[in-house]
Amino acid sequence: MKSVVAVMTLLGALALAPLDARADGTCTPGPKAPPIAGTPAVAPAPAPATAPPASDESPVARARDLLARARLLDEAATADDRSAAEITARLPALRATAKAARARADRAAGDDREALVSRAEDLEADVAVSEAETTSKRRSAVDNRRVARELRARAVRLVREAPADRPIAASPCDPPYRFAADGRKLYRVECL
Repeated sequence: MKSVVAVMTLLGALALAPLDARADGTCTPGPKAPPIAGTPAVAPAPAPATAPPASDESPVARARDLLARARLLDEAATADDRSAAEITARLPALRATAKAARARADRAAGDDREALVSRAEDLEADVAVSEAETTSKRRSAVDNRRVARELRARAVRLVREAPADRPIAASPCDPPYRFAADGRKLYRVECL
């Protein structure tokens, strides 16, 4: 249930922040909304020049990112398995209750019959939805584990196939400051 809430929150946040996706896997903010009349115009902050492009990222860093994604998928799969196990544990009692409610509704007569039939249908629908939810969660766990396995394999391939003679890039935060034209030392915010 927590994963559903997390996914819905993420989708809501993404819907509010339009992004332009590129083929190289980077995303940039979408077009800005026009300014509201009567508000002062503010110049946008310049993009930090020290952020390395995705293509310059080292194979080790990309492999670590893939491993982190695999761990998240494994955690989601574990949560789905637990949830499916909890639902499966509740199903026998729910089935018995639905069966007893249906038997009472079939024996009832008069005004009580409609209420008992409605209650029996509600319980039977709950059983069907719970069974479908269990199947869905188990399928999701299997898919998440499969994708996590693939990500780990990609990470290993990426590191093993990385050229060993590639020079180590200097850190953009080395040094964590720059000198302005007037000689002042300006520290880079992203390096603090």
